Amino acid sequence: MRKERESRPAQPPRYRQLADELIGEIRAGRLRIGQTLPGELELGEAFGVSRHTVREALRMLEELGLIARQQGVGTVVTARESTESYVHRVRSPEQLMQYPPDSRLALLSSGEVVANRATARLLGCTTGTRWFRIRSIRRLKANGAAICWSDIYVLPEYAGIVDAVGRRAPPIYELIEQRFDERVATVNVDLFAGLIGEDRAGPLGVEPGTPSLSVVRRYTGRNRRVFEVSVSEHPAGRFTYSLELRRGWGSGEGWTAG
Repeated sequence: MRKERESRPAQPPRYRQLADELIGEIRAGRLRIGQTLPGELELGEAFGVSRHTVREALRMLEELGLIARQQGVGTVVTARESTESYVHRVRSPEQLMQYPPDSRLALLSSGEVVANRATARLLGCTTGTRWFRIRSIRRLKANGAAICWSDIYVLPEYAGIVDAVGRRAPPIYELIEQRFDERVATVNVDLFAGLIGEDRAGPLGVEPGTPSLSVVRRYTGRNRRVFEVSVSEHPAGRFTYSLELRRGWGSGEGWTAG
């Protein structure tokens, strides 16, 4: 009679194993607070792993508050123990959108633009950066009511996704992932209050000067390059952005935003 093989627990990814090893070194005092870690290449050679694995392990330690990356200095140990924090966790960037499923983008115009000083400040890029801009209004499909004005900036090489705007399609970042083998690594979200300008008041069906909530989402790929920035302006009362905060550690599976 054949014996059933005992199932072995799945091994954690190599970057997690490396992170655990570095955490052990820090807690044991072999890596002291204030000490600068070796560079990514040196750590990779010392532990027999790729530079990508080292980078992911360091990202985990940074999220745990154990290290900090300082320009001109390097990666410095800042604490021996992880600190608790409140985190907002979502399972995909799509959950950062929170728009009604029956809403659609209505294309207004599209074309290549060059970021001036004001646009560069808004998008978080350098002046003179070239983008392909998609101007649109998000409307409810049932009654056509406008939810927001959206300017979506993508890298010029991804301009081909414009043909999907307005159709029953996934979010722009997903289209870019599917068509161009891009991969979202991080999503940065900024929210700020403002007033609706005259050029947008008419299409949005409000008076100029109406209070608004603007949401800027920056999508960064695996190579740390921002490949999409969406800027959405919502008239007061037409959009609610809600967060659920849970006490936990600043790392783990899924997407986290502090």
